[in-house]
Amino acid sequence: MFQVDKLTEHADKVATQVESATTVAVKSVHESLSMFQQLQEKGISILLEYGPKVIVACLILWISLKVINFLCRRLNKLLIRRNVDASLRPFIVSVTSIGLKILIIMSVIGIVGIPMTSFIALIGAMGLAIGMAFSGTLSNVAGGVVLLMLRPFKVGDTILAQGYEGTVKSIQIFTTILITGDNKTISIPNGPLSTGPITNYSLLETRRLDINIKLAHGEEINSISKGILDILSQDGKVLKNPAPEVLTSLTEASVTLDVRFWTSTQDYGVVSSLMNKNIYQYLYENKITAPYQKFVVEK
Repeated sequence: MFQVDKLTEHADKVATQVESATTVAVKSVHESLSMFQQLQEKGISILLEYGPKVIVACLILWISLKVINFLCRRLNKLLIRRNVDASLRPFIVSVTSIGLKILIIMSVIGIVGIPMTSFIALIGAMGLAIGMAFSGTLSNVAGGVVLLMLRPFKVGDTILAQGYEGTVKSIQIFTTILITGDNKTISIPNGPLSTGPITNYSLLETRRLDINIKLAHGEEINSISKGILDILSQDGKVLKNPAPEVLTSLTEASVTLDVRFWTSTQDYGVVSSLMNKNIYQYLYENKITAPYQKFVVEK
């Protein structure tokens, strides 16, 4: 009898524990369902509130980007018709495109409902951090703007800058691309390029050629000068105005003839090589000696 009572008591305890566990489980399920229902309702509320705004914002963004691309193409054609320099056109179009896209993005963010004050503050902080990290790169951008505004050279000009000589292929935002005479591609950062010396060989239509000839004392200067001027007058690419001239300077060791004449910038290289060759041939055929040659003969 005692054992029966004990088993009954144990069974009551088990039943009580099962009932308690069932109550807890049911309560947990109810809480989970309630939480899920609240999240669902909140999600639906957010979707109903922001969904149409997001759809409208995405539609406006898509249409605006298409319009910006169309306007940039039209702007490029307009710049071509206005004969704007080829090196300046890509920069103007790029700046216009970037500026319009930034305005559109900020407008779309405002349509969605994101507070613009915090967003602008975030952009400012990011801009400051990026500016400090890329100070060298930004100086190249500023240099590119200076080069495109002041235009010390343009695409197609032959220049000497930063120790490199070549023809300008393109003026980009960060660098200027040169093609050297032996067909090498040189990229020069715009920052130091805009602040350093630049020699532009193509800016003016004409250039002067100087050929210095050192002669021994005792040579007939007048006849030699006349012979050189005759050689220059026979070449149609040597300009008659300003007229070629031969200047004379004296030292204890030699007599120097400074031959000066002008030609078009386009013909500079060809004329320089040809005149050096012809003048040398004239001196050789007439046995006109340089100082060291005269010294060897007399010795």
